[in-house]
This record gives sequence, structure tokens and C-alpha cells, in this order.
Amino acid sequence: MCKKSSTKDKLTLGQMLKNTVRNDPKAGIWIVSFIAGLVTFPLMFLCLWWVTGNMVPQSELVGHLIKLAMVSGVVSCLVIPSVASCARVEKMSGPADSEPADPANPQVAESSSEGTPAPKPQTEKPADKKSRLAELRDQMTTVNTEAMGEVTTTFDDIAGYAETKKNMEFIVRCLRHPEQLKAVGGKIPNGILLYGPPGTGKTLMARALAGTAGVKFYAANASEFVNIWVGQGATNVRALYAEAKKNAPSIVFIDEIDALGGARSPGQHQEYRQTLNALLSEIDGMDKDSGVLTIAATNVLEELDQALIRPGRFDRKIAIPLPNYDDRLAIIRLYAKKRSMTEDVSLEAIARQTVGMSGSSINTLFNEASIQAVMENRSVITREDIDMALTQMITNGEISKTVDKDELEMVAYHEAGHALLARLVANDPVQKVTIIGNTAGALGITIHGGNEQNLLPLETLRGRAIMCYGGRAAEEIVFGKENISTGASQDLKDASRYIRAYIECGAGKSLLNESSFAGQNMIPDTKEAKELSAQFYDEAVKVLTENRHLLDRIAKTLLEKETLMEEDFEALFE
Repeated sequence: MCKKSSTKDKLTLGQMLKNTVRNDPKAGIWIVSFIAGLVTFPLMFLCLWWVTGNMVPQSELVGHLIKLAMVSGVVSCLVIPSVASCARVEKMSGPADSEPADPANPQVAESSSEGTPAPKPQTEKPADKKSRLAELRDQMTTVNTEAMGEVTTTFDDIAGYAETKKNMEFIVRCLRHPEQLKAVGGKIPNGILLYGPPGTGKTLMARALAGTAGVKFYAANASEFVNIWVGQGATNVRALYAEAKKNAPSIVFIDEIDALGGARSPGQHQEYRQTLNALLSEIDGMDKDSGVLTIAATNVLEELDQALIRPGRFDRKIAIPLPNYDDRLAIIRLYAKKRSMTEDVSLEAIARQTVGMSGSSINTLFNEASIQAVMENRSVITREDIDMALTQMITNGEISKTVDKDELEMVAYHEAGHALLARLVANDPVQKVTIIGNTAGALGITIHGGNEQNLLPLETLRGRAIMCYGGRAAEEIVFGKENISTGASQDLKDASRYIRAYIECGAGKSLLNESSFAGQNMIPDTKEAKELSAQFYDEAVKVLTENRHLLDRIAKTLLEKETLMEEDFEALFE
């Protein structure tokens, strides 16, 4: 019992000390300094004794020790605590005492004018004053929402994508004239989901929709909603929609919604679920006439939660694909207007060379070409600048001419093999062949135009697989099988990819698509793929052997000029 009572007393003393420090900072600082002085007292005593001990006669030693003890005690336990407390309190209260009376406060001003000492107004804590933890929480839970206000971007500012803009313009019509839909029993879609590869302009489409419709635009990234504080993500979602509803009609755009709306799993964090549920409630809640249209964008439609993309929430799903030839040409013309270029720059040729590139990639291409021109102290972009920028983007490396003569000859025949088979077997136009290496490790490159048909013939897949073997086959024909280089490693990977697509599209012995059984741990049968690989390689060797004179002509021209463009390459077949 005594032990328990003692523990309670200790807790009471500690609480008393804590309350003293909180209510009276001066006394609290003095107490803390006094305790610290007790610790430093022996050290100060020893230091004084070490300095003065040798100067004191033996008869006065006891009295001197008493004096040292008294001086050490007074300095350590009285003087230092007093100075520390006074200095600290002066620092805390000094500026406040020197502040003039607030003339806006009539009570304080009146008391002062009567000559009666005005009572010091009690400083009230503001209602929004928070602890340091709360302030940190506020900093970490703020969603970076971009209130665009009156967006000036319209569909006229977007090049290409005629069909996509037509679908989006219908949404604008619904926003401007909702009565037309109501007359036939329809309603404005609750949400619109834009999906497609990265860089295709999904955010730009959403901004253009808001700008054309003339409504407020609120943009946020889905990853910014989720927070370490459970429940804060849902609060952020509700706050965003509350602001949008105040300025209705408006558009809320959520980019990268897959960061929040991915398929839910048993091990998913509770914060994700609460935030997603809050978003679903705002999109398809009780307040369906709020005047807020939700637009979301994603690169991976198949990974989204089915509850999120079901009808009634995101009623319209609009694909934003990679631009086709006409779209690329329109985008290229848009960027070309902003730059000075030489007459030999063909915009149509650039459109053919940029198959598979997004609008963002084309923008980067022109920016890199501008950088190349500035590096050469020119204000005009040349064809070589465009070509160099395109090669740099494809290979992810800078130009590097550090290949010896023997290697250069092998590289020339290697690229000549690819280019010749691309023209004769794959029927793809060869846009550029070069034996100029780069810092990414590529010693040469052959750029051929891809086929943009929606239905790709199986013979085209077969021809491209054979073309991939052209470099290795040319090395074997010219330098012998024992001297084949390692430069075909990436070519073999590309050939395997074409062979797999060739088989899965039904060109093999079986119509079974084995990749559909991947979730059942099925080991794919590679026997047929190996047979096709050997067959395609033999055909590559056969075609190059039959056209050895063309192979030699292309390789020798490459050794002379290092780079062949499309018209130069075609001239070798005349």
C-alpha cells in the first residue's frame, strides 16, 4: 500500500510541475534551471578549486572550501536560473507589451482617455489556432485542386481527333441546353471517363469541354486525395465537390483516377475504400441535380473498379487513342506554325515517321529539334534537326561516333539486312537507315514505316518477324557464322514478339490462345514458336542471299554517307 501511495505522490508532483510550467513560464523556467544548477554545482566547485587551490595557505583551506561551495551554489542554483527566466519571459512578452492600443476597440480606447489605467486585454486564442500536430496534418491533407475558373481552351485549339471532338461537343450541347434531353426523357451523363495511352491529350480534352461550354473547371489528381490520416481523403473529396457545387454549372476533372479507383481487394487500406466510396457518393448520390459534371481520365481502363465505371456513374466512356496519320499531320502543322523551319522540312514525312507517337511525344520532338538548332547557333530548324531529334527519341541516346572501321562494316551490313528485308518482305517503307551510334548502346538503326491498318494481315506479322532476323542473317552471309556479333539480341526479342502475335492471331497449328490461361499457371508450348523462328530465319538468309548485290550496294553506300533517308534508299533500287 505504501508503495502504491508513493507512486501516486510522484505522479502528483510531476503533474504539479507540468501545470506550473504551463501557467507560469517564468517560474517553470526557474525550476528547470535550478534543477540543472544542482547538476552543474559539483562541476563548478571542482573548476574553482582547480584554479584557486594552489594559491591558498594550508591554514585557510577549510574556509576557502566553504567560500567556493557558497559561490558555486549561488551562481549555479540562484543567479543562472534567475537570469534565464527573466531573459526568456522578456523575449516572450516584450513585443506584445509595446503594441499600441487598438483604436478599433472602443472599450479600450475609452478607458485610456479617462485616465483610468486600461486593463490589459486578454489575448484570446483564435478559433482556428491548432496544435503543431494539427498544423502538420493540414499541410499534409491539402488537395492541390486547380480552379481554372473561366477556361479559355476550346476544341478549336486541339488539332486532329475529329470524331472524338464530335462526341465531346455533344456533351457541351447537353450542358448548354439540358431541356432538349429532358424533352425526350434523357438526362446529362453523371460522369465521363476518358481513357487511352499516356500523352494523348485527355486533360486537354476535358479543359476544352469546359472552355467551350463556358463553365468553371476544377482539376485534381486522384493520388492527392488519399492521405495517411484515415478519413481525410473522403473529406477532401466532399470539399472539392462542395466548392464545385457553389459555382455550378461546373466540371470536376480527376486525373489518373486509377490511383484511387483501382479494383478493390481484401488487403486494401481502409483510407482507399472510404475515399472511393465518398467519390462514388458524389457522382451518383442523392443530389443528382447539383450541376456538377465529373470527368475522369485513366491510362488503364481494365484495372478500374467495376463499381466505379458502371452505368449510372460514368455513363460515357470516350477513347482517346494514339493519333493516326491525319491527326498527326494536323498536330505537326500546329507546332510547325510556331517555329521557323527550312523549306526542305516535309511535314508529311514527319507524320509518316511518327507512327505510334502521341501528341505529347510530337511536341517533345519539335522541342528537341529546337534545342538542336540553338546548340548549332541557328534560329531556323532544319531537316537534320528533326531527324536527329527523332533518332534521339527512338533510341534514348545522344549521337556517338566511337566505332572502329571493322565494327562499322559489320554494322553497315547488319542495318542493310534489316532495311532490305523491310522493303522486300515486310513491304514497309524504309524511312531512315544510319550507322551512326549513340550513347544508349545502339550502333545503328533502321526506321521503317508501320502499317496503321486496324486489321493487320497475318502476312505482315510474318514479314516483320523475318525482317528482325535480317541483321543476324546478313552478318552470317558476309562474315561467316562463327563471326556473328551480339548486336542482334534486341532483334531476337522483337522477332519473338511478332511470332507470339502471329500464333495468337490464329496463324499457328492451333486456334487456342494460350495467354488466356495465364492465371491458371499454364506453361505455354514454345515448340511451335521455335519451329517458326527457325523457318523465318532460314527465309531471311534465303532472301538476302538471292539479293546479295542489293545488300552490298546498301552497305557500301552506308559506309560512304553514314545515313540514308527514304528517297536516298529508294534510289538504290533503280
